[in-house]
Amino acid sequence: MIRTLLKSLVAVAFLLPYNSFSQGQTYFAAYPALTPDAQTIVFSYDGDIWKIPVKGGVASRITAMQGEEINPKISPDGKWMAFSSNQYGNYDVYIMPLAGGDIKQLTFNDASDEVDNWSWDSKTIYFTSGRFNSFSSYKVGVNGGTAVRLFENFFNTTHHIAEAPDGELFFSDTWESYRFANRKHYKGAYNPDIQSYNPKTKAYKQYTNYLGKDFWTSVDSKGNIFFVSDEGNEEYNLYTFLNGKKTALTNFDTSIKRPFVSANGATIVFEKDYQLYTYDVATKKAEKVNISTSRNQVLTKAQEYDVKGNISAFDVAPDGKKIAFVSRGELFVSDAD
Repeated sequence: MIRTLLKSLVAVAFLLPYNSFSQGQTYFAAYPALTPDAQTIVFSYDGDIWKIPVKGGVASRITAMQGEEINPKISPDGKWMAFSSNQYGNYDVYIMPLAGGDIKQLTFNDASDEVDNWSWDSKTIYFTSGRFNSFSSYKVGVNGGTAVRLFENFFNTTHHIAEAPDGELFFSDTWESYRFANRKHYKGAYNPDIQSYNPKTKAYKQYTNYLGKDFWTSVDSKGNIFFVSDEGNEEYNLYTFLNGKKTALTNFDTSIKRPFVSANGATIVFEKDYQLYTYDVATKKAEKVNISTSRNQVLTKAQEYDVKGNISAFDVAPDGKKIAFVSRGELFVSDAD
């Protein structure tokens, strides 16, 4: 009976108090990106998008939507932020002014639409979508409209699109780097290489030919290419091409994830050990970003939450009068009747 009650409950719940200010050791910040001038990092944390100075400090929450927001990307002109949100069940593409303002939904497909990057003219957003029963690369304009598939008759499983200033599109074309990006030590033909296609010149290039993983490409305004590879020590490290040669920039003994270079090429941000790090391209030094997050837990005495289908754990008080449960990562207490 209690289980049935919990599943159908629309709770008038009281949020239990806890430390609402985290200093210096914020874990699980993810999907980082940089503003074009490399002064600000945007990232996903606690289901929302936040921003913080590149040197660290107190983070500010940008979004507060239902569901989870991921993959924030700033337009090259610095005016817009695109991201994906699953507030309606599946991820769609959204856009908002970086300075704050109205959020606009750009895609409405039943499949998952996950933002990859911007075009350099700040007019187009590239994203990966699972439309037509298979994931592939698409683009949509900042004003919305019908999304267009990038590669109609070739490259079957593309994702992680990154555009170079000359229009060259870098991508991965294997399910391994999309479905199993965190799987280590596999060596084989299904691993991703650094590839590109230029729609203007119709030229295809393959930059690497390695049995391990070369992926997560990011390109700056000068056309410099940065990516992740596990070739050196079987951990994901940061790489680039120097005089056409694949060259390691870091030698961490634990893997990095999702590197993103600022448009001006000064700084690269990435995930490591469940925290954010930056790499200074000029000094070749990496350092952890210390993030303080302030979560406003000042609520009215009672608030209504629809928790149907979103309860992950619960327990009943010994007297049977109260129920404690976890929904969307928060701890609540509700009357049992």
